[in-house]
Amino acid sequence: MRMMPFAVFALALVQPVQTPVQGQSDSDPAVLHEILITDVMIPMRDGVHLNARIYSPTDVAEPGPAILSLTPYTSDDAHERASFFARNGYVYVNANTRGRGGSEGESWPLEQDGPDGHDLVQWISQQAWCDGRVAMRGGSYRGMVQWQTLRESPQALVTAVPTASVHPGWDYPNPSAIFLSYAARWLAYVNGAASQSSLFGDNAYWQSKYLEKHRQHRPFAELDELTGLPPRVFQRWIEHPYYDAFWQEMNPGPSDYSGIDLPILTITGYFDGDQPGAMKYFTDHMRYGSEHAIARHYLVFGPWSHGGTRHPVRELGGLVFGDNSVLDMEQLHLDWFDWVFKHEDRPEILRDRVAYYVMEANEWKYAPSLETIATDSRSWYLDSQDGEANDVFRSGSLSSEPPVVSGTDSYEYDPLETIEDYGEFAALNSGYTGSGAAFAPHAKLVYHSSPLTSDLEVSGYAKVDAYIELNVLDTDLLAFLYEVRADGSTIYLGTSELRARHRNGVDRVDLVQPGEIELYTFDRFYWFSRLLLEGSRLRLVILPLNSPDRDKNYNSGGNTIYETDADARTAVVKVHHGPEYPSAVVLPITGGGTERN
Repeated sequence: MRMMPFAVFALALVQPVQTPVQGQSDSDPAVLHEILITDVMIPMRDGVHLNARIYSPTDVAEPGPAILSLTPYTSDDAHERASFFARNGYVYVNANTRGRGGSEGESWPLEQDGPDGHDLVQWISQQAWCDGRVAMRGGSYRGMVQWQTLRESPQALVTAVPTASVHPGWDYPNPSAIFLSYAARWLAYVNGAASQSSLFGDNAYWQSKYLEKHRQHRPFAELDELTGLPPRVFQRWIEHPYYDAFWQEMNPGPSDYSGIDLPILTITGYFDGDQPGAMKYFTDHMRYGSEHAIARHYLVFGPWSHGGTRHPVRELGGLVFGDNSVLDMEQLHLDWFDWVFKHEDRPEILRDRVAYYVMEANEWKYAPSLETIATDSRSWYLDSQDGEANDVFRSGSLSSEPPVVSGTDSYEYDPLETIEDYGEFAALNSGYTGSGAAFAPHAKLVYHSSPLTSDLEVSGYAKVDAYIELNVLDTDLLAFLYEVRADGSTIYLGTSELRARHRNGVDRVDLVQPGEIELYTFDRFYWFSRLLLEGSRLRLVILPLNSPDRDKNYNSGGNTIYETDADARTAVVKVHHGPEYPSAVVLPITGGGTERN
């Protein structure tokens, strides 16, 4: 039976919490309100109705601002955080995307949520309990829909807090124009109306399917069949393996950014898998937005994983940070909304437009822009003795001065090589304090610098410029950076992947001319800030990308989505260095910013 518009489900549950003390005002932060939870159906412009769960403070007499999140994970996912904001005086609306939960319509993840976000904002603003002002918040997918909604310019939207935001085609489902096997797993998670959390959480099942594809050299296009995933969305996605118009049209463009002018708080982490997406939104807004808009867009970086951008932890993958790294994110959001809507004090962490955490120093620093953080850069140039650079114990060198003699280092990669189990694969995924790629059982190149003569603060994007020669039309490459400390312990600094055909950009295809030496820039490292210690050495590892977790490149120059072992070509990868080919690691060095312990 079709539900009537605005119908309220029989879910009117009053949650008893601390009763307001007589004589205290609604704005008193000590007051926690009783709340009412209801489900409603909200009409969209095309007649489809989206299901939303509304958390309302029951003892606030006057209409006030409301908060919206739009989720593909069913509306129950925000219960705790929605209750938190309602108890603090804000109506919170958590809506299901099309085809999910109780929402009508057909689900096309990533590509249809902007207009719906607009219509939800405008509907909320017209309700008796809203004073016409609406905020948006949420992380990951829910961060993406905020940017898609901002592009639609709903009049009632006053502020947004996009966190760890997916940027379709840029960081998911095909970061660096190399598809993730995880795309199949995630699509299973959001398939159909109901929650699929048990299937999504079955690591053993998904790893076994990825390995089966990998060991049997099945084409990536068969991953839906192999895993039991309905093919409708998966097959649509894989028709667009790189950042083409299909993906670009899902995201704001220059003219959209020029019209976005409202307070925005962007949050991401140094280990957040969607940091590239969050940062592309931020940097594009900085590039195309007005001066007034830029001044109202704040950015907070921390030593957090994807989930840690919502719930920071002090220890991550073997790394340990200061207690001051663990921000109360819900309180930060509440303080932000109170600042925007109620003219209370700006959140203390936002001393300047960019707040970033320096790992190892365990301190927060502040800057007016990203460009003012790194005051210099430093290069370490690749070199080797007689081409010996294939082993951690017989490695090449990273020197502060360019080598005066030309040289070449090389490895061979046969894409028919396979990983037999995830235990072997763990050599590349041993947390953030393991040796990782340096001891992986694969062909590789390894380089070390001399010990640092003083502490060195690195804040920004690392990059590796490598002059490479291939004998094939295409191949996939990885560059890992580490800090190797005087005591032998290892700290992961970052990874950048590169599919050779996209060496000139992930929005174009340029197959390699075998035998030509070209500059390959590994520039997909994540932004990070860390104090490298005196006595530490830098380690660079370059090796092939050969993972069950990605679509496999067989080096033929064909469409990797459909390739099999029949297409395999052995790649010889040569890295040139010397006066003519100054291959180098480049790190951003900073000494600026204001400090707080």
